Amino acid sequence: MEDPLATMIVDHFAERPVKPVMAEPAGVYTIHATRNDQTIVTHRIIPDVAVAQARTLKAAGWRVRISGIGGRQYAPSEFDQLLTYDRH
Repeated sequence: MEDPLATMIVDHFAERPVKPVMAEPAGVYTIHATRNDQTIVTHRIIPDVAVAQARTLKAAGWRVRISGIGGRQYAPSEFDQLLTYDRH
């Protein structure tokens, strides 16, 4: 007999397939954060980690942006473009 909970979990994940990173090929992502007279610059190779760190800094009151390959700049409203999975 099939477990209905297992079916629900499998069906739930089937609705949210993993999507490849569309915005950037593999590379280094640089998080730029400023607040008052302070500046933080960090580098990450995993875009999801870069987005998580940038969002944490933004929540703490920092102005943040992420630079991708080729100098492409991502504002907080564009961070979802860097994620490797669909959050919706």
